[in-house]
Amino acid sequence: MSPITEKDWMDIAQYFYLTDERLQRFSNGFTMAVESALAGRDSSLRALKSYLPLPTGEEAGAYIALDFGGTNVRASRIRLLGNHCYIVEKKVSRPLKREGSYDYLSHDTTAVQLFDFIAALVGEAAGGNKPYKLGHTFSFAVSQQQVRDARLLQWSKEIAVAGVEGEEVNELLRLALRRGGLDKIEPVALLNDTTAVLLASSYQHGKSQLAVICGTGFNICYYEPSQQMILSLEAGNYTGAEQTIWDVRVDAESRRPGCHQLEKMVGGAYLNNVFRNIAMTYFNTTEIPFFTTQDMNGIIMTENMKDVRLRMGRMWKRLVPPEDVRPLRNMGAAVFVRAAQLSGAACFGVLRHLYPDGDIPRQTLAVEGSVLEHVRGGLLMMEDALRACQSGYGKSRSQSIPAEPSVIKDGPSVGAAIAAAMSSAT
Repeated sequence: MSPITEKDWMDIAQYFYLTDERLQRFSNGFTMAVESALAGRDSSLRALKSYLPLPTGEEAGAYIALDFGGTNVRASRIRLLGNHCYIVEKKVSRPLKREGSYDYLSHDTTAVQLFDFIAALVGEAAGGNKPYKLGHTFSFAVSQQQVRDARLLQWSKEIAVAGVEGEEVNELLRLALRRGGLDKIEPVALLNDTTAVLLASSYQHGKSQLAVICGTGFNICYYEPSQQMILSLEAGNYTGAEQTIWDVRVDAESRRPGCHQLEKMVGGAYLNNVFRNIAMTYFNTTEIPFFTTQDMNGIIMTENMKDVRLRMGRMWKRLVPPEDVRPLRNMGAAVFVRAAQLSGAACFGVLRHLYPDGDIPRQTLAVEGSVLEHVRGGLLMMEDALRACQSGYGKSRSQSIPAEPSVIKDGPSVGAAIAAAMSSAT
């Protein structure tokens, strides 16, 4: 990369904004990686089986949904009404760590302690020991051979509880429910959060083949007609994106260098560090305090430049000259824009696999995750990237994409309930 000049800082888009041609190249590479994974050839993507087809939209009944996706756990009682409708009757959420009170994240915690805590949460959502089937959205690396359970391969997201890795997750939950006097509640399905979002979207909207989550991490799943089930691509592992010098630094500083390369360019767990490395280059320093992606978004969302300068000063514990505020803010915005663009281009890569003739039927592209939901313009930039990729196949750049991105409310929990209904019916 050539030396960075003052003018370059004012036009940071040359490093982060992706042209139509670059998006199309990325998307084409993603399609090839999907098809290599399906064929069992070498690929940075996976084709992990969920053992779940798409729902009919007529599934009905009351179910317990457990959403264990990170350092917070949510349990809900959800009533599926059929006719694509549902009601969340009760929702309970608890952090796994509360300073000065308890910590169910550390290596000192046992599997029994963790799952007894979760079982109590389930019992609260269920209203006691009542006969319910339970669907479990579990967003960690697992080895799965059937829908009812899976073995945890490795913890992530700050969790290090002993005695869980290598064990069947729903079996640990089932034993905890029995210990807690909740033996009438039966775990019958385990799935990841992206699959749950696709189930929820398909249940509500009918036509959904594809879901993307871009929050703390990044993943895509889709319905594969040749296998008649939903497959998870572990999309954050994709290695075909062009990295900047700042991406390379973030990767090198991470716990697992070389792994999850795309996730480190689009996931909320990393975008703050990408921006932090840019700011360190800008100020020619190695001393920029840690800040969160939420802090970063606060800078982008704030309109008044004086307020932005104050936020930057507090965040970085340094005096930020007025002339530096706008270019620094633009850099942060550009990091978010690229995340949305790459999310859209990756999704188009899957659509291209599903519809190689370019004729994409009208459908909902299911979306979940804070980077696309809560960053201003996230969905718009994602949709723009989809149109850019579509234009490489004879479509007008201004033509709308038939797969319309849409945020799916309560997706992981509703999807878990739907999975429980589908599993119970088989």
